[in-house]
Amino acid sequence: MNMRAAVIGCGALANSVHLPNIANSDEIELCAVCDVHSEAAVQAQNDWGAGRHETDWRVLTGAEDIDLIVLCTHSTLRSEVICEALRHGIAVYTEKPLAESTSAMDEILAVHRATGVPVCVGHNRRSSPAMLEFKRLVDKARDEGTDRGAIIDRLHEKKNRFDEEDQTQTLIRINDDVRTWKGWIYDDQAGIILQEMVHFIDLALWLNDSAPTEVYASGSHHGNFTEIIRFEDGSQATILHSMVGNYDYPKELFEVGLRNVTICLDHHMEVRQRGLDSEPFRTSFPLGSGAEVTEKIGIEAFNEACDRFQEIRRQGGKLPAISAFPEKGHYSHLHRFAAHIRGNGENPCPLESAIEVTNIALRLLESVKSGQPIKL
Repeated sequence: MNMRAAVIGCGALANSVHLPNIANSDEIELCAVCDVHSEAAVQAQNDWGAGRHETDWRVLTGAEDIDLIVLCTHSTLRSEVICEALRHGIAVYTEKPLAESTSAMDEILAVHRATGVPVCVGHNRRSSPAMLEFKRLVDKARDEGTDRGAIIDRLHEKKNRFDEEDQTQTLIRINDDVRTWKGWIYDDQAGIILQEMVHFIDLALWLNDSAPTEVYASGSHHGNFTEIIRFEDGSQATILHSMVGNYDYPKELFEVGLRNVTICLDHHMEVRQRGLDSEPFRTSFPLGSGAEVTEKIGIEAFNEACDRFQEIRRQGGKLPAISAFPEKGHYSHLHRFAAHIRGNGENPCPLESAIEVTNIALRLLESVKSGQPIKL
C-alpha cells in the first residue's frame, strides 16, 4: 500500500519540487493539497492529481487517511502544524528552516519525544548522489589518510608535528544571484542566513566529526556575508555567500582538506580529489533539470545547458525548464524518509540534527548583527 501524503503550502517550492516528485512516485500517493489561498489549492489539485484540496491545514493534521504531511509553508507556520500532526500520529517532512525560535523548536522536540512520531527536515543535499559520494570520500580520507607520500610528511612523526595536521578544513562557497528570484530577502529580518544557510551549516557539521564550539559572521544577513564555524578540535568551516555573481555560474562549491587529501564537490555535478590513489580523480553526475538539452555529464553538462537556454531565450523559444539545475536530492530525501517511516533505513535528517543546525543559524544571525563571535 502506498504512503498517503498531504502537501500543505502550494507555493513555488511545492509546485516545482515536492508536488511533481510525489505525483511521479510509485510509493507515495498524493491524497490532498492545502493552501490558505483557495485558488492555489485548486490549481495544485488540478495540476498534480491530488484527491482533494483544503484551505484549513487543521483538517489534514487530524485526517485518518493521511500518513505523511509534507510541509511547505513559510517558516512562520511550522511548529503549530508539526505538533498537531505528531499528536495525531502523522509523520512530518518539513521544509527548512525547522522554526524561527528556540522556543518553537523546544515545543516540537517535546511533542516528538512524547509521541515517537518521526520528523524529517528538508536538508535535502544530504541525499544528493554527488554529495553522498563526496561524503564517502571525506570519511575514507579521515579513516585512512592519503595513500600517496607527501613531499614533507609529518603525520607519523612526533618531531615537528603540529596539532593542526589532524584538523579538517572546509570551504563552502555559494554563488547565489538571489536578487533575481528572492525579493523577500530585503524585508525578511532573518534573511538568507536563517532561511537558506541552514543547508550549508548542516553540511559543515555533517562533514566534520568534532563538535561546533563558536560561530562568527561578517557582512549583511541579506546576501553578502561570510560565516565561520569553529570546532572543538580546532577545525574550521568557512561558508562564503555572494549575491553579486551570475546565475549561470555554478552555485555551490564544497572543498575539504584533511590528512593530506583534498576533495572537491562542484555544484553537485562532479567530485574531484587528490590524495586517494585508489579512487578516481573525477566522478561526474548527470544534470537534473535541463538534461534534455545536453548529452554531457558533469560540470560541462551544466555549462552547456546554461548556454543552450540563453540561446533559446534570444530566439524567443519556450524553455524546457526554469533553468539548469543539478540533482540536489529532493526526491531521494523524501523517499528515504518514507522508507524510514515504514521501518526501512535511517531518517536522512532527524529532528535533533536539524535543531542543532537551526540554533547555529540563529547564533550566526546574532553575530552578523553584533559583529562579534558567539560561543555555543
